Amino acid sequence: MFYYVTHRESFRSKRVVIAGGGDTAVDWALSLADVAQRVSVIHRRDKFRAAPESEARLKARVKAGKIDLVVPYQLDSLEGAQGQLKAVTVATLDGATRRIEADVLLPFFGLSMSLGPIADWELALQHNQIGIDAATTATNRPGIFAIGDIVTYPGKLKLILTGFAEAAIAARSAYALVHPETPLHFEYSTTSGLPTS
Repeated sequence: MFYYVTHRESFRSKRVVIAGGGDTAVDWALSLADVAQRVSVIHRRDKFRAAPESEARLKARVKAGKIDLVVPYQLDSLEGAQGQLKAVTVATLDGATRRIEADVLLPFFGLSMSLGPIADWELALQHNQIGIDAATTATNRPGIFAIGDIVTYPGKLKLILTGFAEAAIAARSAYALVHPETPLHFEYSTTSGLPTS
């Protein structure tokens, strides 16, 4: 079992099972299909969270018989001996199972957003996400600001660009809290030019 690929050639002539439905799973399925003996992609539904062009390429390779698409299934169990994988068993939500012979399993499930000990901070949570004021990134607890995929507010877009903007807002809000008497002036990089030494 591998959580990332370092050398594509390591998978040559192997029976590869990829679990997941995001860009990483789809991109590696497309890449490894050229070197592996067989590539099977397990996903809980027929719709993927990958770039539309990549998903279309995946489905074309499935139609051409180059990749096996195993949906709607999820990982159930692994079979092997002495550290060597022999097969992967997958199951539907209804309990139907299927056994897939495999030499390698690549689980690409993405990140798990867990609040950990922050869950005990008495923050206003909405479906295990921290509710914030989008204008300041302030939580319901004075002096605590939050940003990124773990926060929610009306119109929230889970994009890295949004996280960068939230970071700037949080920094400005925290500065105003720490230095209430000192105004914070912004300078546009397009008008200030390059620094001189």
